[in-house]
Amino acid sequence: MKSSHLILVFIFLTGVLSTAEAQKFGYINTTELIETHPQVAVANKTLEMYSDSLVLPFEEKAMAFQKKYEFFREEVNAGTLSRVSQDSRALALQEEQQALQEEDQKIQGAIALKRDLLLRPILAEIDSVIQVTGKEGNYHMIFDASVSGTLLYAVEGDDLTATIKEKIQSKS
Repeated sequence: MKSSHLILVFIFLTGVLSTAEAQKFGYINTTELIETHPQVAVANKTLEMYSDSLVLPFEEKAMAFQKKYEFFREEVNAGTLSRVSQDSRALALQEEQQALQEEDQKIQGAIALKRDLLLRPILAEIDSVIQVTGKEGNYHMIFDASVSGTLLYAVEGDDLTATIKEKIQSKS
């Protein structure tokens, strides 16, 4: 009876150990994959042009506001404005400044949205290649080495970054 239990335990442990040994892990550097992706340069150029189309007119408005404000300060310092006129113009400038701040926030949000739209297909392609590489190589897990603190030690041979880069390059 004891020997049959021992045999069962031995078989179980052998199965567990062989499963643990068969597991295959790899890692990648997604930051490097994104930075070197062939479409990132095009996306960055598109984003830059889009950003300029929004930011440059805004900067002109901001400079015009700055000039108005400086002129107002000069008039106040010179004492050429009545108290009522000072209050009225200060309120108008304050409202204009708030409108500029709201416009700036909208512009920043629009630029972030455009960036996400431009990067989404690139990230989807990278993810797709990672998934295929993982399945082809029978990897149980692939870690991201670019996230700080995630990967503490790895054998260089398990770095799949170059393999995935090559697959992405061959698609383009």
